[in-house]
Amino acid sequence: MLVKSILNLNIILVKVNISLSSNNTIICVSTLNDKVLFCSSNGSLKVKGAKRSTSYASQRISNILGKKLHFLGYKYIYIVIKGFGNGRYTSIKGFDSTGLITLNILDKTFIPFNGCKVSKKRRI
Repeated sequence: MLVKSILNLNIILVKVNISLSSNNTIICVSTLNDKVLFCSSNGSLKVKGAKRSTSYASQRISNILGKKLHFLGYKYIYIVIKGFGNGRYTSIKGFDSTGLITLNILDKTFIPFNGCKVSKKRRI
């Protein structure tokens, strides 16, 4: 509902997909029609090993991508976050620090509701 009302006003809006894992953070910026503008991860900062999984690296890469979006003329972002990682909140903070206005944050983290299957009972 929110996205439809914004599209009618001809406001420039992009969708930011943040995928977090225990080892890396991948941020993909696309239009609402899923046309990818650019994509980046913590590895592109020349950070290697365990330093990629830190929240500081996630904030830095989101800050760099936010500056690119601001330079291209985009003002409003729609964030879709997926996964449990160290840079979960700091990556959102990195986009806010560049002056972009966050309209909505959607959490699409998969949470299993049944769990794993119990192993068979041992027969002696």
